[in-house]
Amino acid sequence: MQLQNLICNSTICLTGNKKVNPAEVLFLKADVNYTELFMQGGETLIVSKTLKELEKQFIPFDFFRTHKSFMVNLNYVIGYQIHEGLLVKLDGEYNVNLSRRRKEDFLKSFHNFPKN
Repeated sequence: MQLQNLICNSTICLTGNKKVNPAEVLFLKADVNYTELFMQGGETLIVSKTLKELEKQFIPFDFFRTHKSFMVNLNYVIGYQIHEGLLVKLDGEYNVNLSRRRKEDFLKSFHNFPKN
């Protein structure tokens, strides 16, 4: 119970005065030297850090790197597609790419992740 409260009240410092609660982030998308954060309410933030830099901060909060350009919050994953392309389906009708090399690790993480 304390861990859940800690996670809900945590913030990650992105740059300068930009901070974000990881529980409100659906997924992150790399764009060269920038990263877009897609938030719960439909808002997007652009940060001048690479996805690789942010990955270290988000991994402890149930995030999974599905592709070189995407990292998803496992709390918002509603399904996946492994036929006719590899996709991870998220709340809000978002679909992100799933690398074929990360498919097995993702499936293990998804199936072992506690469902609410």
